[in-house]
Amino acid sequence: MMQENDGPRVAFDIGGTFTDIVAVTGDRRVRTYKVLSIPEKVAREVREPIEAVLKDTGHKQLTSLVHGTTIASNAVLEGKGAVTGLITTRGFRDEIEMRRLARPPVYDFLWERNPPLIPRRRRREVTERITAQGAVFTPLDSEETRQALRELQHQKVEAIAISFINSYANPAHEKQAAALAHELVPEAALCTSFDVLPEIREYERSSTTCINAYLMPVVNRYLDSLEGELGSYCNSIRVMQSNGGVMTSHHARQRPIYIIESGPAAGALAAAALTRELGINRAVSFDMGGTTVKACLIEGSTPIEKNGMEVGADANVSARYSRGGGYALSIPTLDIVEAGAGGGSIAWIDESGALRVGPTSAGAVPGPVCYKRGGVNPTITDANVVLGYMNPHAIAGGTVAIDRAAAIQVIERELCPRLSLSPLDAAHGVYRVANAAMTRAIRAVTTERGRDPREYVLIAFGGAGPIHAADVASELGMEKVYIPLFPGLFSALGLLMADVRYDYVQSIPGRLEAAGLGELLQKFETLAARAREEFARENIDSATAKLERYLDLRYQRQMSEITVKVPDGGAPLGLLKTLSDSFHAEHERTYGYRREHEPIAVVNLRMKAVAPANSISFAELAQAFVTSSAASEPATEMRMAYYGPQVGECLTRIVRRESLLRGSLAGPLVIEEFDTTIVVPPQWSASLDKYGNITLKSDG
Repeated sequence: MMQENDGPRVAFDIGGTFTDIVAVTGDRRVRTYKVLSIPEKVAREVREPIEAVLKDTGHKQLTSLVHGTTIASNAVLEGKGAVTGLITTRGFRDEIEMRRLARPPVYDFLWERNPPLIPRRRRREVTERITAQGAVFTPLDSEETRQALRELQHQKVEAIAISFINSYANPAHEKQAAALAHELVPEAALCTSFDVLPEIREYERSSTTCINAYLMPVVNRYLDSLEGELGSYCNSIRVMQSNGGVMTSHHARQRPIYIIESGPAAGALAAAALTRELGINRAVSFDMGGTTVKACLIEGSTPIEKNGMEVGADANVSARYSRGGGYALSIPTLDIVEAGAGGGSIAWIDESGALRVGPTSAGAVPGPVCYKRGGVNPTITDANVVLGYMNPHAIAGGTVAIDRAAAIQVIERELCPRLSLSPLDAAHGVYRVANAAMTRAIRAVTTERGRDPREYVLIAFGGAGPIHAADVASELGMEKVYIPLFPGLFSALGLLMADVRYDYVQSIPGRLEAAGLGELLQKFETLAARAREEFARENIDSATAKLERYLDLRYQRQMSEITVKVPDGGAPLGLLKTLSDSFHAEHERTYGYRREHEPIAVVNLRMKAVAPANSISFAELAQAFVTSSAASEPATEMRMAYYGPQVGECLTRIVRRESLLRGSLAGPLVIEEFDTTIVVPPQWSASLDKYGNITLKSDG
């Protein structure tokens, strides 16, 4: 375990609509807060609960402060990154524009590819050449490089990316160019591809390096501001990574690409930790917030990972099969599928008269119409209020007022006339269309990956996820849903459960059977030495760290690879056969076939270095919940809720989670909490397990 004192630990997750704040004190008590994500007010809103926790516990500083942010992804999506230049090998100037020549909507002649992050006028070629074996074929022309750097300086670039062909095999030329850049353009942030991603495939390496340079000044300014506001409360602010680990703010400044999917990863990580305690082997995390819905496959209490992604594409539900819509980013990341169907997603009618939902969101400001903050378009949240699923007066512990009449009016005005439906039926139509998008996201991580969703349980969280979970599960044939404690703040809770993690990669193309075992193990040891050095700089005892080794393998004539874990220990002589057998088995599971006699190629070595955090357990959370709820008298209210034309409106009990301490309850039922609402439809029942989870089961 990491050496941490018993002071309070705070995590905050900045979402599209709400910022969720969770504080855990030394005696394992949990405090939760939820505020609107108004950019200029977030830091100030976070300060108030931090100061309250420190005052109540008598501590002067926090033990740790962790947060998830969308600053990096927003900068790419909105095109608001730094003015960036690129120095590359002659002949490769247009590589980041041509990409892989893939186009996702093959039959859409109106489709336009996102413009490159670095326009052509800021991309400069220089004469140099390194062979694939690492030999210098053409020396770097220093004078050309100086001239290219002067031209970029004249264009007032804030960042410079340097990416030469085959630099992963020999970085000598990139190091020379970097030295010249430090000399001539010292004011610009600098990224070299051998340092960011020493991996084969020049487009992916160049794209990743360019994105990193594009984000560095933006993330640096953001962290400067954040540390200026909150730095006095903690010695080091940690940031959630896309891979489910955390990194220090110092590392985030150097590698902002690792925080692109910062927020979504925390929820999937918390769901995986829950399955570990529950003893569940197969699950799907289902996270619905204000802007998007996110799904992630969890097997063996571990979220499925991938070694690359695209950022900036419209949606990534089918990104595994259809790429080219965004910018390639080769980093380890949790394999999370998103769809634009969050609580704030706007419902609209297209030119054909069909009801659509998202991807445009009302966000925190102006937000859904029912929030009374200036919203004018109907959203999923408005539909849920009209249906009676959400409290018609206030949510989030009374901090956000709800105007049901306004929600009814906007649906009547914007949707009912063109759909020829009543407000209730139109609202239920919005609910069903949103559920279809959510179902599609879950199928993308199960059915499209060769898994049967009926064999998995659904772990639903987020501010809006538990409202839709039962119906989504029913559509997929999933018979059980878990709603954990603090579901609306579950991602923020996941931040406190995240380990410090760093990833390393090194390309070693060749055939597996020809690879020298000693050479492989030596290269792994080199990566391990880098990991131990990183941990030492952060005062983390490397003896507590866990180092996991992986190889990227593929059949020799294939283009894509599968990552296989290298087992610890065992007989070295049998290692290559073990890796070969593991690859054949995983290939058959993923693609449905194997080719035993075809040579296996090695592409990359990978190492995952993890230093465990002092995480709170769900058993501890459950114990605190039972203790605090024992003396409370469960309150029960009633209100009408609409469950579709076949069932109609039903008088529905409104209860709290602690009501289930006395036994299971049958639907229809609405369970209201500070941070979310849980809908138990007819023919479903709800019960409470020993970990405080609400378990929804289908009785049909």
